[in-house]
Amino acid sequence: MPGFLLCLRNLLDKPKYICVLIILGLIAGCSDVLDTVPTDRLSSQVYWQADKDAEYAANAVYRFLESPVTILGRDAMSDLVRATFETSDETKVEASIADSQTNIFQNTWNDMYSGIRRCNDYMANIGKITPADEAKVNRLTSEVRTLRCYFYSRLVAYFGDVPLIATPIGISESKTLTRTPVSEIYEFIYTEINDAVNYLPKTTAEKGRVTQGAALGILARTMLFAAGNVTGTDSRANTYYERAKVAADAVIALGVYSLLPNYKDLFTYANENNVEVVFDKQFIKDVYANSVMNSFGAVSLGNNGSMMSPTIQLVDEYETKNGKKITEDAAYDPMNPYANRDPRLSYTLYVPGDVLPNGTIYDSRPGWSNTADVIGASYQVSKTGLLPKKYINPEDVGQSNRSNCGINLIIIRYAEILLTAAEARIELNTEPGVALGYINDVRRRADVNMPQLVDITGQSALREAVRHERMVELALEGNRFFDIRRWKIAENVCNMNQITGMRYVDKNTGQLVVITNDYKKKFTARDYLWPIPYNERQLNSNLTQNTGY
Repeated sequence: MPGFLLCLRNLLDKPKYICVLIILGLIAGCSDVLDTVPTDRLSSQVYWQADKDAEYAANAVYRFLESPVTILGRDAMSDLVRATFETSDETKVEASIADSQTNIFQNTWNDMYSGIRRCNDYMANIGKITPADEAKVNRLTSEVRTLRCYFYSRLVAYFGDVPLIATPIGISESKTLTRTPVSEIYEFIYTEINDAVNYLPKTTAEKGRVTQGAALGILARTMLFAAGNVTGTDSRANTYYERAKVAADAVIALGVYSLLPNYKDLFTYANENNVEVVFDKQFIKDVYANSVMNSFGAVSLGNNGSMMSPTIQLVDEYETKNGKKITEDAAYDPMNPYANRDPRLSYTLYVPGDVLPNGTIYDSRPGWSNTADVIGASYQVSKTGLLPKKYINPEDVGQSNRSNCGINLIIIRYAEILLTAAEARIELNTEPGVALGYINDVRRRADVNMPQLVDITGQSALREAVRHERMVELALEGNRFFDIRRWKIAENVCNMNQITGMRYVDKNTGQLVVITNDYKKKFTARDYLWPIPYNERQLNSNLTQNTGY
């Protein structure tokens, strides 16, 4: 198998980022591998003989972490964003007209279970190796166990009860599976991660690997979502909040992470793997790339157009620099609506007058310019006149293939950990001072520097504060989709008969103009859970359907 070994050698010569150590791609790319070796899975004919086999198999699992388009695009189905392309699956979901045959449901199911399958293959075969370095193999195995928990945490957040599969199964067995209650899956995740973390390092030279902080961060986020009891069948909220608090506190206690001083630098190439990154997915141009620029960047940069058009609900949530709501601050100027606001507004959104990564001015205002970004110029432009700014970098401008982006995707960052630690305390109605301190830590980041919150007492007021902070701090990072579901507020914030976008001054009349369109968002009780995909139920009639589909 000389071709196989050559491919392996070439791959290992790449920089030590785990995204390039993807054994599935290696196998598929080496055409002279014996035909008897399956090309769609790890085979005991090739692997499970030495420590390196465990390493390659573990590396392969990371491939199944979601792409930037998947994670960031989830907010297109929240109140902060409307989907730009009206034929997209996101449009169907946010209009509550999707059904069990809508592709996004099947694709999500397939992606997560594909990752779980690779994890189960690893776990079933790792015992065949007699480790030369037992600590290393234990660490790799703990990475895989944690990743399997991550995949399950996503599945239950989308679908509720799903089959819990922890060993490899065949086709006949798959047809007999039933849905496992979420309570059992949450217990599985809790037990697995709490054991796996004992074998994981605090830090690692190979960026992107699961560490103690990543595992505990996944656990904290999962338990926080579990407390929301989206299925209505698992009412142990306090238990889950306590677990979320303990896990978040453990991440903080590691002393490994801190807030990056400049929020505006969080999503840039220069600051990849910075002190705030708890868990991310690694990418490298030309080797293992993503399409974040083409999927979210301005049309005038030569892109396909952003799949997300942010709404005024997001803009209005940002306070004035005085720390007040725009409706409560006499200093707010509606004719200059983006000035003197929480700096995170300008770090999160492109608004008219902002400088794009190629040095040109973004202008979506009708009548003000003739750029390709003007509302109505094409079906590709933002329908609200606003665009996401995170992950849009000059390094990805002007290249012939705008899907060849190498920017890493941050899955969990330290600011979220602090806000989780705060929210868990607020919901448990304990240590309000500690909770408020964590919120203020996030607000007082050097280049944000918002006024500290003081004299906030009572669970209700603190809850409002932490929810506001999550909304503006984590905006357009894919978290809002899940937050409005676990908070059970989606029916209140996502039912809109009209979408409101940017505000600007008409060039001719000098009057304030507000962009609106009759695009409708609708959210009903059934939409808290996605349907079990049609094809899965055709293959296995034991899989019951969620209510309303």
